[in-house]
Amino acid sequence: MSINTDIINIDAAVIESENHNLSVSAESYQLLETSGCYISSSRLPVIISHGLISSSADWVLLGPHKALAYVLCDNGYDVWLANARGNTYSKSHKHYSIKDKEFWNFSWHEIGYYDLPATIDYILENTGCSNLYYIGYSQGATSFYVMGSERPEYNAKIKGMISLAPAVFLGNQKSSCLKLLAHLHSIWEWGSYVCNIYQWLPRNNWQSCILKTFLSNAPHPMTKGFCNCWFYLFGTEQLDKSMLPLIFGHSPAGSSVKQFIHFSQLITTGSFRKFDYGTKINLTLYGSTQPPKYTLERVKVPVVIFYSENDFINHRTNVQKLAENLPNVIQTEKIAYEKFNHIDYLWGRDARTILYNNIVTVMKKF
Repeated sequence: MSINTDIINIDAAVIESENHNLSVSAESYQLLETSGCYISSSRLPVIISHGLISSSADWVLLGPHKALAYVLCDNGYDVWLANARGNTYSKSHKHYSIKDKEFWNFSWHEIGYYDLPATIDYILENTGCSNLYYIGYSQGATSFYVMGSERPEYNAKIKGMISLAPAVFLGNQKSSCLKLLAHLHSIWEWGSYVCNIYQWLPRNNWQSCILKTFLSNAPHPMTKGFCNCWFYLFGTEQLDKSMLPLIFGHSPAGSSVKQFIHFSQLITTGSFRKFDYGTKINLTLYGSTQPPKYTLERVKVPVVIFYSENDFINHRTNVQKLAENLPNVIQTEKIAYEKFNHIDYLWGRDARTILYNNIVTVMKKF
């Protein structure tokens, strides 16, 4: 599959706000494709990479002075927001359409092996910088560690990496639902193949319109029950419910089924390894019956890891295992707020004071 990566420069973003009902304008999603867009070297570039079924929109929805993209921009960084292939803003391909199953034949392995290097090269070429910062949240960290393991030459292009709730080792889970779904992955892999379904939770206009209308007008008990069910899998303690119409206008942004299955394999095996195609195909692709593990020792980039005790997705023992396998972890920091959960990294009402200001402080250490 050819590279399919959309890049957004947050300096060009325009956010409209009215009575707390924020909407992200079309200008926020224009690609920086014109020549003459070289940024002064005094503003070092930083990539922020989103998680599963998410998009670049997640990093601006909290609005000016609150969202991570704005906080970094206010502190003098040239902020770039990446969109993983297959989400709302990244569905173009040279040969396939999204109706073709070949389009969806990718996991976060391909995002890390092909797309992130292409993204990094594009940014460095257009800014004239020799290296950049990288912030990866959940799957955004997963794909980075794939790149560092499989394409170690890119270590030299990263000044420092910040992992937010990194989804790498996932053997321990607080969410019983995720555990159950992970152990049933063979069944829903078969089901998606039989039903010819290769993407999950894609965003479309009618879906967004219905959800926003429902959340804006339905009685509070109904909206509360709906949101509790939706966010139960991932966990949130800091979400401002008045943001829900805005959030569901951009999320979920969709992912390939193969991404979900690959994560399920990490949960069931407790290992950070390549996609398991089964004994026969594994022998052909890898030369062994089991998929090989990623070599984290090759990731020489200085790394800072932020994690939270209440994260439903990422248990602290998983974080410790990741830190022990990386050769250059300069800091592992537990978020002070004990109830901070997985979704709160994106939309927590106090995310700036609890987390984002600390990220700015840490970036100065690289």
